[in-house]
Order: sequence, then structure tokens, then C-alpha cells
Amino acid sequence: QSLEIIEQIGDVKGKAATLNNMALVFAQQGDIPRAIALYEQVVFTLAQISAYSDLVTVLSNLGLRDESNGLVYLAQAIWLTLRIQAPLGQTIQLISFLYNKVPQRDELEAVLGATAMFFCSYRGEGHPQLEKLQEDSFKIILGAANAQGIETQEAFDNWYVQQQLNDREYFLPRLNQRLEEIVGDGWLFDCSQFEVEE
Repeated sequence: QSLEIIEQIGDVKGKAATLNNMALVFAQQGDIPRAIALYEQVVFTLAQISAYSDLVTVLSNLGLRDESNGLVYLAQAIWLTLRIQAPLGQTIQLISFLYNKVPQRDELEAVLGATAMFFCSYRGEGHPQLEKLQEDSFKIILGAANAQGIETQEAFDNWYVQQQLNDREYFLPRLNQRLEEIVGDGWLFDCSQFEVEE
């Protein structure tokens, strides 16, 4: 009923919030297909009003709820964080979620780790949980290195440079490319209106 009223008065943000709450209820009840359908409506609604920070959150929820398309939704969420000032904690958590879904030894693991570490240094100044976020980011890059058989500090340092993980001009465009490959034609919003943040 509240959704009907909100639609009548044209409250788009209210509509998104109501749909999101309905999706949460269905998810808690175990009706995941219905929850996913509602979350997709929320994404469309938020994109209409350019509420991109909220959009990252909803895409993340979708990524964790939908086992078959989770990778596609998480990729879209991280793709957005390359373009907007999403909260640092949320960004590192998203990167960690995607890292855990990527096949082991995939090059994307290392690129995600380098990006997480970059975001900590680039957006982390004054963040109350910066130390923990840096630790989480380092665990990602270390996990990627260990999966490649890198065990010593010297081997790690060499690998890090060889993979160009010290060069944002390499790993950020590479991440962007890989995310777009994962999404393919599965975009839930118009991605053509965004530029990568400098």
C-alpha cells in the first residue's frame, strides 16, 4: 500500500527505499527469486535519480543474494566505485567479496588487491578504520601471491613489480576492462554516462 501511495506522489527515492525493504523481507523469508526481482527494480529506480552511492549498496546486496549472477552484480558495484566517491569501507568489502568469488590464480585476484591497497592510500586519509582496511587489502594481495606460489618477501617484491601492481596506470584500467568483461551485456543501469574518476 505504501508503495502505491509513494508512486502516486512521485517520490522516487521513497519508492526505491520501499522496494528495498520489501526485497529484504522476501530474502529473509527465503524467497530469493522474488527478492532479486525487487532489488533489480530498486537498481533501475536509483539509476533514474542518479543515487549512485545507494546503487552500489543494492548491487552489492544482489551480488551476495544471487548465486548464479552474483559475480555480474558485484562487478557492476565495483565498476561504479571506480567512478564515484563510495565509502572506503564499503569499497574494500566489495573488493573482498569479488575476490572470494574469482577462481583461484586468476589475474583478477592480484588486480583487486592492488586496487584495494590503492584506495586505502588514495581515499583513506583520516579514516577511523584505515589500519584494518589496509590489513584486509594486504590479505587480498597476499592471497593472490600465495596462489601463484610466491612465498618469500623477495619473490613477492619481484612479482609485484612484474605484474605492474605498483602502477595505477596499468592496474586500474585492467580492472575496469575485466569488470566490463564479467558484466558483458548484463548492465542494470546505463553505464555510458560515466567517466573513470581521476
